[in-house]
Order: sequence, then structure tokens, then C-alpha cells
Amino acid sequence: MSQEPIKIRLSQELSEGEKQATEKRKVKVLRCLNSLGIACDENNMPTIAVLGSGGGLRAMIALLGTLVEMKNQGLLDAVMYLCGVSGSTWSMSLLYNDKDWTENVQNLEKTLCDALVKDSWSQQEAYDIVSKAAEDERFSLTDVWASFWVYRTLEQYDQTKLSQHHEASENGTNPYPIYAAVEAKKVDTTDVNSPGTWFEFTPHESGFPGLGAFVCTEGLGSKFDNGTLKEKKEEKNICYLQGLWGSALAKKEEIVKYLLDLFLKGLSGEQDNAELKAGTQCTCDRCRCILLLGHHVQAPDGKESEHIFRELKEILKGKSSENVYLKCCVMSETWGSKTWKERMMDCIDLLKMGFGEMLYKGVWNVCTKWWEIFTCICHWRWGSTNNFLYQCGDSKFAGLAENEVINLIDAGLAINSAYPLVLRPERKVKLILSFDFSKGNPFETIEKTVKYCEENQIPFPKIDLEKLTDTDNPSDCYIFKGQDVPTVMHFPLFNNKNCPGEIQDFRNRFSIFKLFYQDDEVKQLLDKAKLNVYNNMKVIQREIQQMVSSSTKNF
Repeated sequence: MSQEPIKIRLSQELSEGEKQATEKRKVKVLRCLNSLGIACDENNMPTIAVLGSGGGLRAMIALLGTLVEMKNQGLLDAVMYLCGVSGSTWSMSLLYNDKDWTENVQNLEKTLCDALVKDSWSQQEAYDIVSKAAEDERFSLTDVWASFWVYRTLEQYDQTKLSQHHEASENGTNPYPIYAAVEAKKVDTTDVNSPGTWFEFTPHESGFPGLGAFVCTEGLGSKFDNGTLKEKKEEKNICYLQGLWGSALAKKEEIVKYLLDLFLKGLSGEQDNAELKAGTQCTCDRCRCILLLGHHVQAPDGKESEHIFRELKEILKGKSSENVYLKCCVMSETWGSKTWKERMMDCIDLLKMGFGEMLYKGVWNVCTKWWEIFTCICHWRWGSTNNFLYQCGDSKFAGLAENEVINLIDAGLAINSAYPLVLRPERKVKLILSFDFSKGNPFETIEKTVKYCEENQIPFPKIDLEKLTDTDNPSDCYIFKGQDVPTVMHFPLFNNKNCPGEIQDFRNRFSIFKLFYQDDEVKQLLDKAKLNVYNNMKVIQREIQQMVSSSTKNF
């Protein structure tokens, strides 16, 4: 781990760590290209980036298969940057725990896939992790998501830190890793393509590349004021970051239902958790009330809601004050017109009014924890992180610098592939190998990137989007290029070459919402991803050769 002082850096330049890492990597890239019969030197060597899109566990497995086949074909060592969104970041972050992963990727493939089909998730540990996280002032749904979804899905809780991946990124053996997120407040606005939207993580620095504002990764989450460190906070571990990077797997209502199901099962004693079971043995009014309110938020019809409120009124009658009972009556009358968020807010208000000062031994910690989670759900609070630009005087951070906290979420909610990060002019990427594991339209990332580049005057190939109509029957490779712009090679995961006539069947079978794959399903998904590299190896080599030849002429 770095021993450098915790500090921020305001510059569009790449970090010194990235510069040194990519300089070392050039030696291996040149050697690889020469072995493929592509003669070049540092003057005309193309910088190649691999993009892995989001797509949940499907994306994680598919990116792994893609990288393994690139190794088998002798192409992996030609890659300078490896950049991921959402599920692809899960694969990347696990690989970089091995400082020489590109040399061992075939063996790591088996190790990681074996782990996926094991049942090693500890529910008790997940509850313990969330309980501890709830004590932090920046507790958010990301903490819950990391423990109850990512940990459960990947079957491992990775406690290492991103800054500990220095050696794996600096030694020249592996491509330089870039992980993507976006600032939550920008996503649902017309400002989604602004420079302050995209946020990148590397082992050296994390920050807003569009604004030229970075903090050393070890210091992300620490408190700053006008660029001065005020309080050092512990760096978040990889599992938390996996939860942050991959937090867009479901709609709000589905996530709410998932979390509430966990809570209600816990209070009803269905979860194998000693603390929770001890709590449910207590029939205190607070515990009964929280349980009923949890059911209220999910009540599917008026009849069930009526039953719930009848019980609530019985509990609350004569408790604390008449106002609590009246609040419950009003809630029951307006149930039909309430959204889940409005119901949740009502529930929290009711709990505060009736039970805010009551402590019950054995139940208090459990109920308080879930109370915090409910509050996060109401405000839909994800990725809460101390803002390292807080009170920063530079005018270009206006608006952002006023907030003590930034909220970082899955970049797939903006563009499901991190083109904005590899298109940073300082990275000088000439060839983008885009492996798309998205659900639905396999060209959506291209369409959104075209708009992003137009709004930000970023060089990108001219693409006639009206010609990309074969969304239900895509080919395995599309090439977009032009004068003085990067070349983009786009590979949809399921296509008419690796699963002809079965594309929709494979999309359904390997849904991004699927939490668990059988061993044979993992192998089948790996095979499909590998075919996209194997079938297009000669095309990729041809594009690299043309790029080198063109560069040589211009030079």
C-alpha cells in the first residue's frame, strides 16, 4: 500500500502511477504485437483498450472467458487498458488480486468458476458486516448491497483494498485497470453527459476525469475541506466497491422487495441468525410494529393492508400519545394512493413518534439497523462518500464543491460501457475492443456514446445509428472507424455466429438478474464468450496491422 501523503490533485494529466505503469507495459505490448507478425515500435504502436460492459454475473463470467481466449490466441498481452462497468468490474477486481494474473489466467478461470458454484456465503457474516457498517455516518444501501447481493452472488467477501493492487498494475505484466462509476445526481437529469458525471477508480487515483479532479485511491472517503485533509477514513474494501460498481441490477421496487424480504424473514425467525432469532422471541410492541410496517410497504391489496392496520391500531392504541394512533388511522385511509416510498416515509415517522425513545434489550440493535436501512431506502441513498472537493475554491467545481457528500453508483445507469474513461485524450487509445454483455439492445452503449461524444466534442467514429437495426439478430463483430478517431470493434455476447437461431433463448437463460449458475451453465457461457474472440482473431489482427501501417505512413 502506498505511503504517499493523502492528497488531491487538480489536473487533466494522468497520474504518475499510471504513467509509470503504462510505460512498463509498452515493452510487453510491443513484444506481443511482433509475435503476431505486426512489426512496430513505440512510435507507431497502437494503444489498445478492452471494454467490458455491465450485465451482472453474466458479464463477470463472460469477461473472464473473453480474457482467457485472448490469452489463448496470444492477444491479451497487446492490451494496454482493461476497463469495466458493473459485472465486468467483479471479474477484473478478483483477477488483480494476483499480481501476475495474465500469466495465470487459465488457472484462475477454474478457481473463480469453482468458487461461483459453491455455497460459501455466510448469512451471519453478512449481517455482522452490515451491522458494523451501519455505525458509519456514510452508511448507505451500497453497504447492504455488497453484503447481501455481491457477497452472496460471488460467494466470496473480498476484504482487500484497491490501492493494494498497485503491484498488479505497475509491473508491466497486466493491462492497466480502470473501474467506472457515475455521480448519482447527474444520472436522471439532462446533465447526464456533463464532465462531472463520470467517476473512475484506479489503484493509484480516483476521481472525476472530466473535471480533472482526483484523490489518491487510499484517501477516497476521507474528509477534506478546500483541498486540505481534515480526517483520514479507512479505505473501503473490494467487496464494498463491487457493490458500488455493480448496483444497477434491478429496478427500485425489486431492490426494495429484496431487502424487505430479508428483513421480514429475519424478524419472523426464518433466517439462521442468532441475534435476529433472539429478537423475535421478544413480543415487544416495537418489534411487532416494525414487522407489521414492513408488511405494509409490500401489501399487494387493500384487504391485506386493512388487516395490517387493524393490528397496528391495536398495538398503538394508548401508546405514547393519541397522535400516534391518529397517524396510523390516516395511513390506513390513504394506503391506496401511496407509493412504496411514501409508505416507507410514513412508517418511519410512525416509528419515531411511537417508539423513538424505547429500548428493548436484544431487539434494539436489530431494529435500529433495519431502521437505518429503511431510511436509506426512502432517500434512495447509494454510494455515500465524503466529497474530496468539498469547499474547493475552483469555479469549475461550482455546485459539486458545495456538497459534503457525493453519491457514486453503477455507471451502467448512464452508459453500460465505460467509453468516456478510455476516450480521455491523455490515454491516447487508438483501438477499442468493446465486449458487450448488456441485456436487450446490443447497440445501446454505442448509441449513448455517440451522443456523449457529440455533446463533449470528443473524437469518435461517425455512425449511422439507423443501420443498427438487427438488435434481435446481431452479428458477432461490428467495426466503426474514421479519420483521426479511435477504431471501435464491438462484439455482442449472443449473436448469429455463436448461437444462431437461439439468441433470445440464451438471453433469457442467462438473465442478468440470475444469482446462481450451475457448473454446466458457467462453462456454456464461457464458451460463447470465447467464440467471439476465436472467430474474430484474424479480423482484430487485420485492424491492428492497418492501424500500424497508417501510422507509419503518417510518421
